[in-house]
Amino acid sequence: MREIGATAAEFERGLRLAVTGAVSCPQPGVLRVDDPGTVLEVELTEQPERRLGQFRIPVLHAHLRFIGGTREARQTLLARIDLAMQRGGG
Repeated sequence: MREIGATAAEFERGLRLAVTGAVSCPQPGVLRVDDPGTVLEVELTEQPERRLGQFRIPVLHAHLRFIGGTREARQTLLARIDLAMQRGGG
């Protein structure tokens, strides 16, 4: 499971950037990635937001479950997803 500072919509947008044309939503709160070589299901659960002074940060739990694929294919897919989800700072 991963804890992410994003809304479900933001997460889905980033996932679709990482794996264009491979994301479906088989049921509410679940995203499925059918990538060549592996299949990943992500169950999203929104949590109470965090507050740091005036800042409000959304909190999302993402439970990742691979249904198929080799270890290498899984790692490659996760690396693509992580890269697409990176945000700039400064």
